Formats: sequence, C-alpha cells, structure tokens
Amino acid sequence: MTAAAPRVTLTGRGALQANLNWRPGSGADLNLCCLATFTDGTPKVVQALGEDFGSLTAWPYIRLDHDDRTGDSSDGETLRVSLDRRDLFRRLLFFVYVYEGAADFRRLGATVTVTAPGGRAVRILLDDSPPGTTACAVALATPEGEGLALRREVRWFPARPDKTPHEQIDDAYGFGVEWTRMSKPPRR
Repeated sequence: MTAAAPRVTLTGRGALQANLNWRPGSGADLNLCCLATFTDGTPKVVQALGEDFGSLTAWPYIRLDHDDRTGDSSDGETLRVSLDRRDLFRRLLFFVYVYEGAADFRRLGATVTVTAPGGRAVRILLDDSPPGTTACAVALATPEGEGLALRREVRWFPARPDKTPHEQIDDAYGFGVEWTRMSKPPRR
C-alpha cells in the first residue's frame, strides 16, 4: 500500500498476518503491536511489553509470535488475527514503536507486511519517518462485508517525556485502554 493507493480489502478464512522486519545489526528493539476494539466496546492491546502475546484460538483471537529484541531474527515479529472471528472486531490498529536502541526509524529499514489468508501481501515501508519519531500507527483494519478493509495510516509520533507511544496512539485513535507503564528485562 502506498500513500497514493492507501486502501485494500482482504478476504478469506484463516489468519491475517502482520509481520515487522528491520535491519539486522541496527541495535534497535522495535515492537509490533495491535490495538483492538471489539463489538462489545472492549479495548485490548496485544504486545510483547508485559508479555501480553494474546491467543489465536481464544479471546482476543490475536497472537504475537515472539519479541525480536535485535532485528536479527529473519522472521521478525508477526501478529496473527483470526479472520474466522472477524465478527467480534470493530477495528484493529497495527502499530510499531522503538523500545530502545534508536532515536527514530530513520536508517532502520523497517517494513510491515500484511498478508491475507489467500496469500495477497501488502508491504508498508517505514522509511520516511521525520527525525525524532519513535512510534508509527501503520495500518487500520475494519470489518467490511466478508473481509477487512485495510487502510494505510503511517502516522508518526515523536518521543515525549510525558506520554508513552501507546498513550499517544491511543489518544489519537480513541481506543480507551487504561495504560500502565512497564519495562522489559535488560537484553543479554
């Protein structure tokens, strides 16, 4: 998806995948997350921070495979969303933020690839970040007919001492999550 063609409709049964990869050896720890609102109004975040990896076979029907702390994993980080349960979702926002090791996204070569169950893949390059931006709302998915309408967002957020990237993105999109500040164990 590009700024000129920012929207696609993804259909099929199975799992929608969003994969994050970035340049190995960059020293950066990036995190791929999903903010969800369900049809009953319940908000949920699936993310490595707080080890809230979710589940694909039980609520919230969103699963993060693992936390790549360095970018050295060729598989990166992958979120999977069960399209078999898409009737439960009101909206899904995929976002990425720099946990540590980089002042912004420039020179990280970060890419998010969203793949539908039928194999249709959509790449979103995160190579045009303004200086000092440490978070990006990448794509927003909403139910549409028998599938999901996926819209490219690529909305950047600067580092702020008073708000986490999560809080900034939630404020901008109105998911209504009650946030608690957390940290990861040190890298080995």
